[in-house]
Amino acid sequence: MLKTDSFMCPCNRGASRGFTLVELVLVIMIAGVIAVVAVPRMVDRSAFQTRGGASEVRTALRYAQRLAMAKNREVCVTTTASDLTLMFNPLPGIVCSQAVIRPSDGGAYVVTLPAGITLTPGVSFRFDAQGRPSPNAAVTMTVGGTTQINVTRETGYVQ
Repeated sequence: MLKTDSFMCPCNRGASRGFTLVELVLVIMIAGVIAVVAVPRMVDRSAFQTRGGASEVRTALRYAQRLAMAKNREVCVTTTASDLTLMFNPLPGIVCSQAVIRPSDGGAYVVTLPAGITLTPGVSFRFDAQGRPSPNAAVTMTVGGTTQINVTRETGYVQ
């Protein structure tokens, strides 16, 4: 017969039900650490809104560049502190008089940032038919004061 200790014997488990004090303290400590780390991130949503707004602006700029190359027309980008608007030239020689249509809903392509998130500076530039920014200069914008968006001169690459 094998000799076993009493704490390993399954026959004594039925009499002791519940958790030990050490287990309860550990669970409370782990829950406290999770609360200290996770709750502030859930309450302050400005970082998430800034990243989301920057992503929408990048997407709009990339779409404007590709649209300019596909239509062989200039696409104008105009920004204010709270939004970005895309317009294009319907005919050569006419300066950005027609709104770019958003593919998802058929409305004008305007990106509006969440409340409290700003886009600086307010700039206006165009993508030419080859996808380059015009005037031929690098364009830098900042979303929410922290996230930079760059449009590279000569190539129009948006990063």
